Amino acid sequence: MNPPVRIDPMSPEFRQNSVAIYQQLLRTQPVTALEDGRYLICGYHDVKRGLTDLAAFRRPVETSIARRKPGSMSEAFARNNMIGLNPPDNTRFRRAMARAFAPRRIEQLAPDIQKSCDMLIDGLIEKGECDFIRDFALPLPVAIICQMLGIPLEDQHLFTNWSAALLAGLELSADPGDAARAETATANLYDYLTGIAEERRRNPGEDLISTLIEAADEEKIRAEEVIWGAITLLVAGHETTTHLLGNGMLALIRNPDQLRLLRERPELTVNAVEEFLRYDPSVYVLFREASCDVTFGATAIPKGAFLILSLAAANRDPSVFAEPDRLDITRENARQHLAFGAGFHLCLGQAVARLEGHIAFETLMRRTARVELTREPTPRDGLMFKGYHEMPVRVL
Repeated sequence: MNPPVRIDPMSPEFRQNSVAIYQQLLRTQPVTALEDGRYLICGYHDVKRGLTDLAAFRRPVETSIARRKPGSMSEAFARNNMIGLNPPDNTRFRRAMARAFAPRRIEQLAPDIQKSCDMLIDGLIEKGECDFIRDFALPLPVAIICQMLGIPLEDQHLFTNWSAALLAGLELSADPGDAARAETATANLYDYLTGIAEERRRNPGEDLISTLIEAADEEKIRAEEVIWGAITLLVAGHETTTHLLGNGMLALIRNPDQLRLLRERPELTVNAVEEFLRYDPSVYVLFREASCDVTFGATAIPKGAFLILSLAAANRDPSVFAEPDRLDITRENARQHLAFGAGFHLCLGQAVARLEGHIAFETLMRRTARVELTREPTPRDGLMFKGYHEMPVRVL
């Protein structure tokens, strides 16, 4: 086995140069032992194995909980967040939430997504110079997930800051200030959604919270788990889609030939969204723990080892994707990306994210003549999520 490598995936240097680092690791050391005892997994097939082999790899729930103050709201979220759970608890949540993402329900969202896109693009065109994240990529998915949860329009602005603070606190690089803000945001979300759930018990509707409450008895979901499930849906349901829209738009701006092609051939929009997800995924890494002694090629990994599965690196593995560092919206196997995970833990909301992406980019290409940067975007910090806080653009 190669000696441990001096790489800190949470450092600013790694974040700024991650593509070049992944290129090197994929060529020379796709399974990398880090000095702190963790392992960085980059190869496509190895990452996919880490995501799909439930017997050998599990989500590191205890590790996540251990980083939070006992009895805190953040610890409670870590303990009850479906995204971080393993079967059988994860299975209960997935069965209940799957009802909320039935194909019929998702298809019914299309007119509302289109209406929101048109309204937001009206604003972009009227302003001329604006922030693509603040004025489009963030409010679109927030509006849709809040609508799905049955949250009143006048309250939707509350969730942007709460969600951002909660996610910042989830990062491995979170400092005490991040943790404190995440604690406050989680408490606010929990209290607010508890009120919504109490109202839905009295007056059920067609929203996701009503669906979770209806499924609670059958799937043995406790009342407080309904709230944590709603928080998980709210946070996961808009943050990653915001970055899909922002990362995808930036990729087009920086690859004008592909932008021009998409304008000329709108039928490529569906495949273009898959290529955006491959080229620059919203979720850069996922974490796993080895449930037993395992081997990746010549590298032996002991039971209990912490694995960083790099979706970003896997999506640029040249053994799977030809010319992986080139944006190609006609790429035939773009949908093989791992941006939504894989196997049992495949993202439940991926169909909604795809639908929002399809409608958003088709409408942007049809209704705008030009979108260009006015200055470099401001990237967000952290290891897990890849996106931008600001993306100043000029829209014509």
